[in-house]
Amino acid sequence: MRNNLYTPTDIFAVARNEAEVDNLLNTDIYKFMMLDFILTKPEYKDIVVRWKMTVRSKDVKTANVIPKESLIEQLEFTKSIKWISEADASYLRWMTRPDWQRLFREETIEFLKNFRLPEYKIWVDETDNYELEFTWPWSTSILWEIYGLKIINSLYLYHYTKKEKLTNVEFNQIINETLNRLYKDIWIFKETPELTFSEFGTRRSVSTDFQRMVFDILSSSLPNQCLWTSNVMLSREFWLANPRWTNAHELRMIPTALYDDKEKIVETMYDIDRQWANHFPGLSILLPDTYWSSFYFKNAPKDIIQNHNWCRFDSKDPLIAIPEYVDFLLKNNIDPKTKIGIPSDWLDAINSRKIYETQSQKLWKLTFWIGTNLTNNTKWTWPRKNENLWPFWSFSVVVKPSEIQRPDWKWVSCVKLSDNFTKATWEKNRVQFFKEIFWESGVEKKEVFV
Repeated sequence: MRNNLYTPTDIFAVARNEAEVDNLLNTDIYKFMMLDFILTKPEYKDIVVRWKMTVRSKDVKTANVIPKESLIEQLEFTKSIKWISEADASYLRWMTRPDWQRLFREETIEFLKNFRLPEYKIWVDETDNYELEFTWPWSTSILWEIYGLKIINSLYLYHYTKKEKLTNVEFNQIINETLNRLYKDIWIFKETPELTFSEFGTRRSVSTDFQRMVFDILSSSLPNQCLWTSNVMLSREFWLANPRWTNAHELRMIPTALYDDKEKIVETMYDIDRQWANHFPGLSILLPDTYWSSFYFKNAPKDIIQNHNWCRFDSKDPLIAIPEYVDFLLKNNIDPKTKIGIPSDWLDAINSRKIYETQSQKLWKLTFWIGTNLTNNTKWTWPRKNENLWPFWSFSVVVKPSEIQRPDWKWVSCVKLSDNFTKATWEKNRVQFFKEIFWESGVEKKEVFV
């Protein structure tokens, strides 16, 4: 008779001596979309970019939990993936834009059919955390981010359970409590049946196996509310036509690093959104918090104001950000009922419901992209009083472009400001320079959880 307890081998690929990431499609769709975009831009695709991983949670020490050889083994597993298969390529060809044209160019699919992940560097920093670094042309290095984050998150939780010598009963307690939280969230979502959302938890999920379980439960329990996942591989497994799309801050961080002229930096920020809208008709999405939303809205060119379809609220409280966005539209004689709003930062069922109930009538549609609190809601599932290490939970870790090499061979820091001061990165002088360019009121300072 099969043991009914969840064990590490049910949840973690590493416990089965398998790769956490064994398919290039095990990533978020927007990575492939940004790749498709930059491959058409000779001025961008060959920019050498240095990516770095940063653990932002002060009480997490990844190097004291994860054996270095285990981390290297998983990274090597993933780096050994040679390319996407013909079946994977067929699925990507099947994806469409809102105008029913193919989402990806054939040139991008051919690029992925011959793709290999580049080399990486790994070391331990002064905070006892692993540093990962990838330094290659943007088109070659862009995919490492999600794979690296998936691996570090999954290994941290798995090796934590080993170091704490959790029994199968204790491990089962953790998984059951995490799933119990998920079912409570489902009941909260059911109380507001008009609220729709996408599962966006790939990068910080407990593991691929657990993310698959979570999405299966959500899509079965809430078939008219949990409509999509951002994960390309899972979308294919669940027969979804398209994963949920967006783009990321890197799309602005890297091109603006090419310049020191203030006007050129601002112009480039807006021009990226303009080029994206032209490249993906019907999928024009604003991510205004890269260099502070208030500045973006105040100075946005008329064509961007008129032609965008979506706006994502990523680091400002949506209860503040959505009214600000609506006011921006009205001041520019745009009907808010023609636009879609997408809160996407540190969401759970309770605050999503609150946001929906107070803000949904202001826009044509309000939908939610919910990540870590669905696929890694493990905080305090293992009581702190029993912990000999650091917290067993989903922690804040990012992989971001930190520097680029300009055509004159000079290395220059990338910058992300964010609507939350505590998320501003990287080099201090360059960050201060960008603050002087973009400063507007309405920037918050709050604790970073994800």
